[in-house]
Parts: sequence; C-alpha cells; structure tokens
Amino acid sequence: MQYKTIVGLFVLLVVAFSVNAQNNRMDCEQTLSMATEEFNAGRFYGIPAMLKPCIDRGFGREQRQRAYLLLAQTYLILDDPISAENSYLEILRANPEFEADTALHPIDLVYLSKKFTADPIFSLFLKLGGNTSPVRVIHTINPWGSEISNDYKLRLGVQVGGGVDWNITRELALTAEFNALTASYRKNQIRADGDEFLYVGNQFWMMTPISIKYSDAKGNIRPYGYGGFALQWLVSERGRVTSIKTDVINEGTPQSNTRESPALTMTDFRNKVNYSFFVGGGVRYKRGLDYVFADVRYSFGLSNIVVPTSTYGQQTPAIEFGHVDDLFRIDNLALSIGYVRPLYKPRKLKKAKTRSVLKLINRGAK
Repeated sequence: MQYKTIVGLFVLLVVAFSVNAQNNRMDCEQTLSMATEEFNAGRFYGIPAMLKPCIDRGFGREQRQRAYLLLAQTYLILDDPISAENSYLEILRANPEFEADTALHPIDLVYLSKKFTADPIFSLFLKLGGNTSPVRVIHTINPWGSEISNDYKLRLGVQVGGGVDWNITRELALTAEFNALTASYRKNQIRADGDEFLYVGNQFWMMTPISIKYSDAKGNIRPYGYGGFALQWLVSERGRVTSIKTDVINEGTPQSNTRESPALTMTDFRNKVNYSFFVGGGVRYKRGLDYVFADVRYSFGLSNIVVPTSTYGQQTPAIEFGHVDDLFRIDNLALSIGYVRPLYKPRKLKKAKTRSVLKLINRGAK
C-alpha cells in the first residue's frame, strides 16, 4: 500500500511539473509576442525588462533564440553595442547554427553577426559496422614441388571505433581515430594430385587512422570524402586447417579422407606492426544539431603480415596439417554507420568578417 502511494505521488509530481512548464511556455510566448509588438511600435526601452522574467525561467531553446534576436536588434537601436554583442552570443548558445541573413534581418544585425561564430573546433563521433578483408599475395610459397592452385576467399568481420575531427575550416578537418576490428580470410589450396587444404584465419586488429576530410558544410544531407594513413597492431590470429586428401582404394575407387585441426594460434608468426593507407567517403544527415552518417572505406595494406622465417624454416602449428603461409598483404573494405556530436563554441572572432557586409552598405549608399 505504501509503495502504491509513493508511486502515485511521484506520478502526480511529474504531471504537475509538466503542466506548469507548459503553462510557463505559453505565458512566455505571449510575453514574446507583446515584446515584438512593442518593438514594431518603436517603444524600445521597456523590452529588456519585459523579457527578463521569461529569459530567467521560462523560455525554451527556440524561444530564447527569438527573444535574444529581438534584444540584439533593440540594443543596436539604443546604441548599446556591449549588450547587443552579449545578446548575439546568447542567440548562438540557443542555436549554434543561426546565421543572420540580409533578406530577413536588418543590415546592422548582419554586420554584428560577422563578429561571431559558433563553429565547432572539435567534433566527436562513434561508429560500428561490417568489413571484409581481401588478401593480396606478394609471393606464393610452394613446398610440394608440384603444381598448386591457390584461391583466397572473402569473409566477413565487424568493427567499432570512434574519433575526433579537428575542424580547420567549415569544410576541412583533420581526423584522428581509434578502431578495433575483427578480420577473416580463407585460403583454398589444391595440389596437382587432387589433395585440398583449407585454412581459415581470424584476426583481431587495433588501429589508429589519421586522415584529412573534406565535407559539404550546407544542407541537411552533407557528403564528404577523405584519405589518410593508419598504424595497425595485429593483436591475434587464430586459424583452423582442414585437409581433404583423396586416396585410391578398392580397385581404383577414390575415397576422401578429411582431417581438421584444432584452433591454432598463429600470432607469433605474424608481423604485429603494420601500415596502410586508405580512402573513403560517405554522407552525413543533419539531425537537430548533431548528425548520423554512413561511411565506406577501403584500406590498402602496405606491409607483409607474415614473418618470412615462419614460411622458410620455422615450424608453425599449421604445417603438421599441410598448410604453409604465402607472403601477403591484407586490405580491408569497411561499411559503417555512426553518430557525430559537434562541440559548438559560441565566441567572438579575433578578426571580424565584415568586408562583404561593408560592400552591401556602400552599394546601398550609392
């Protein structure tokens, strides 16, 4: 009974708070309308005091933008540049992507706006997705002395990661990431006598890509492209060998003899530190002040990942089951989805970008 009473009181408090907040927003919307009427009638001095109570407690984000926009214009008319600048900063805190427009706003407000920016210096992002890892053979190893056929097949892996964009300009960014991924490949080798050896390798990588990114800075849908280099650390590789040998018995009748290895640890026979360069691109979709994105990337492996001594002499666990490594590089094709959070920073510029506005003013004076 006591539990039900507590829950009921909590629900009543939530409802009361919601109703009160809604009433405040409605009252402040009326206050904002009245202040706008005062401005249009040329009665400027009472507007700041009229709006202050709702600014302190009642305005939502969109209402705050409209209120401070009205205040910035009021202070400009009242020749109070400090208060006008403070009001414009509050506009950008309410809506970091607000931009004054000569078609919608007075020229003096547009001129004031060129002294400020809220462009994010840094943007954070997270992503996840799937990948596949094509193998590029550098040198085929043939320990059998007879003709062989090697075929590498694609397999699927997953990746997760995140990073930060350092926004040099609105369009250009330097990006640093940390990613972890699983990668997998399959080697199918067939000898001249018909014996077949199948090796499946499963790898775990960590990598730190660095890239330069160019993005469209306008619209709700913003394509981008990038390129860079990555340092890669091969944490582990485990593999399994399946050998299928064909024996002739019973007066020439072939019979297959299949043998499968246990899981083999191949990490010690791989170069741990590797390098790659990559290119990629995608599209961001604006969602409020943040973005969701889809991204595709192709990484070109630059390093041979196989320790040469493991092929030419050192016994690996896989040799017992008939598998010998080729020397090869490994690429990666990745498709990811993710989320971007720009870290907006409303601030006054050290050097105002007012030249274009001055040209408009001079043109109008003529």
